[in-house]
Amino acid sequence: MWLLLAMWLMTSVAAVWAGEPRPSTSVPTSSSRFEEELTRAAAPLLKQFCFECHGSKKQKADVNLERLVSAPELAGRFKTWERVIKVLEEKEMPPEENSQPSPAQRRKLVASLRSSLGDFVRREAGDPGRVALRHLTSAEYAYTLRDLTGLDLGLERGFVNDAVGGEGFSNVGDTQFLQDSTLERYLEAAKIVASHAVVGAGPLRFSGNPDKTGQELSAIHRIDEIYRQHGFRTGSGEGGEAYGTDYYAKAFYAAWRFRYRSELGLGKLTLPLLAREESVNGRFAEHLWTVLHEPSNSALVSEVKTVWSNLPRPKERSHNERVWIREKCDALGNRLREWQMGLAP
Repeated sequence: MWLLLAMWLMTSVAAVWAGEPRPSTSVPTSSSRFEEELTRAAAPLLKQFCFECHGSKKQKADVNLERLVSAPELAGRFKTWERVIKVLEEKEMPPEENSQPSPAQRRKLVASLRSSLGDFVRREAGDPGRVALRHLTSAEYAYTLRDLTGLDLGLERGFVNDAVGGEGFSNVGDTQFLQDSTLERYLEAAKIVASHAVVGAGPLRFSGNPDKTGQELSAIHRIDEIYRQHGFRTGSGEGGEAYGTDYYAKAFYAAWRFRYRSELGLGKLTLPLLAREESVNGRFAEHLWTVLHEPSNSALVSEVKTVWSNLPRPKERSHNERVWIREKCDALGNRLREWQMGLAP
């Protein structure tokens, strides 16, 4: 349970991706309609006027239009195509010394490129493309942890210093990294936070004193529940009263019904099932049955066995008879309680 809590804290605090758009799930392909249209309409003119300087032999300005046309991909080369349109519109390319397209050819080339890019933009509207995911910075981690738990533990001081990007911010995804050692520090920090959690005694909360929270209070709570459900505790000698002894009367009655289950028409009902009807633990009822049928016991236990064994066999199966038997079992339970209160100190 504590490991699960620590893992939850690590994933919800340390490794939270803080509000960045998710990476694009669309995979651009060279066979899309827009890229095929670009190849069909623009490729001949680009080959005629541009491949000489921007082809397989020369790549001026690091632009290879021949390769871009042979395998067009608008998503990854969008800005390059925008540059091509710009220099064509402004007549910066082709250079003056090279052969020039006619005004109609230039308009056709620009229009086909703009049409392909425009259609692509409309198709991909709302998709940010590839986005670098980022995790919380140390400061963001501290603030988030304080908001979740109300504690100021200073755990962020044990992390690696955040790198600052060219923009001057430490939360730029491209400058963030997560080493194995950093991940281990996040997990260790989450375990420390988990040690402050109070679990098992009501709603989840966090305390500044880890010595009286977490496993300790949870264990105390569970032990207390075990005593309340399955047994009794001796008096403290300082006015404390035992609790749980009321189960004995109910277990005596369940054992009596099990003993005479044939006469009562209970068929093949087991003792644990009959005990459950009395809100008594089945294993406790079975233990009591074993004690009641042991051959030899102490004087006090022998007295209890004698009283229980002398409970009469059912005759009428009436409500009054059941009430009378239950009263006898209650009296026997009260006797045990008196012994416990008197002898325990």
